[in-house]
Amino acid sequence: MNIWQIFKRELHYIFIKDRRRANFIFGASIAYLTIFSLLYGEHVVVNVPIVIYDEDQTKFSRSLVQCFADSERFQIIAHPSTQEAMEQFLDEQTAYAAIHIPHDFTQNITAGQSSPVLLFTSGINLVITNTITTAAQEIFAAFNQEVSAKLAENAGLSPALAHSKTVPITFTLRVMNNPTLSYLNFFVIGLAMAAFQQGIFLSIGASIIGEYNRLSELAAAHPLQVMIGKLLPYFLLGTLSFFLTLLISVKIFAIPCKGHLSSLFYLATAFIWTAIGFSSLLASLCTSEMTFTKISLTYSVPAFTLSGYVWPLASMDAFSQIIAYTFPLFYLSDSVREIMLAGYSPFLHRNIVTLLILGLVLTSLSTVVYARRRQRLALASAPSDMAIHNSP
Repeated sequence: MNIWQIFKRELHYIFIKDRRRANFIFGASIAYLTIFSLLYGEHVVVNVPIVIYDEDQTKFSRSLVQCFADSERFQIIAHPSTQEAMEQFLDEQTAYAAIHIPHDFTQNITAGQSSPVLLFTSGINLVITNTITTAAQEIFAAFNQEVSAKLAENAGLSPALAHSKTVPITFTLRVMNNPTLSYLNFFVIGLAMAAFQQGIFLSIGASIIGEYNRLSELAAAHPLQVMIGKLLPYFLLGTLSFFLTLLISVKIFAIPCKGHLSSLFYLATAFIWTAIGFSSLLASLCTSEMTFTKISLTYSVPAFTLSGYVWPLASMDAFSQIIAYTFPLFYLSDSVREIMLAGYSPFLHRNIVTLLILGLVLTSLSTVVYARRRQRLALASAPSDMAIHNSP
């Protein structure tokens, strides 16, 4: 068989004889993209259940309560009348946060003293906890400015002078590239890329390991021809799957894409080549598809964790940083997010070159390992074939 015949034979296996491979290539990333896009479709956490225990019951305290009621981040579900009742809401997880306004709240403020307000929340779910603390700090800061200005006015200052005295610094926040701090934009693409990698692994594993059970079919073909003819369909289909995933993310789930498609194309093809090389090398060394699947699944979790996508590389220890540089996903996921949200990635060219070198090394090694193992299996089966041929 020549390369073209092997290429067509592999397509036949992908779409007809072993359709799992097509499902792996196209289904994994799209499934993850869909599930987590629906999960994070609200972009930010809103309507967090909260209870407020207001011991003071004055104009000032009710004004603070109203600030929380007006915030879309919180939903006041109860006004408990005791400390024990407030804590019960938290213990039963009916509410995720509670605020205790003390009985001397207004008295302290009018006397020019600081009045403590306690915010209770659980650190079990960091997403909710971060939302609560950030939103509450914004509300408290705005409330402080408003009350300080009123007190200054009551002391005889004009409104403009009262405002300048109580608010000497005007703070303006501008978040670039992801202004809503959307978890959809931040998290989902990386998960889809991790699933995309696993889809390539599983399809290549089924292809290479399955070939060891059909040695006679391609016995006359050179190992290099076999590897080119078998891996080329996965390279082309993987590229198609990558851009189909991005198309769905942009057109259906409204994840922004500010970068050029050419940058994404070069990065994606370099990564796909490396992922194919890595998975074909691993498959060439494994004795069964089950063993390959276990190893690849074990690999996928640390690969995503150390890719720098969720936890920044600069915050990792030196050993973890060294390990991170060995994972192909490290050179893909964060750059894809940067290109889509910011329009560029400062390490794009470095990542592409690194992936191309890794792909060349891994595919070369996988071809050598495949050729040697095929030869060894052929020699091992030769005596039995000869015995069957010579038997009466």
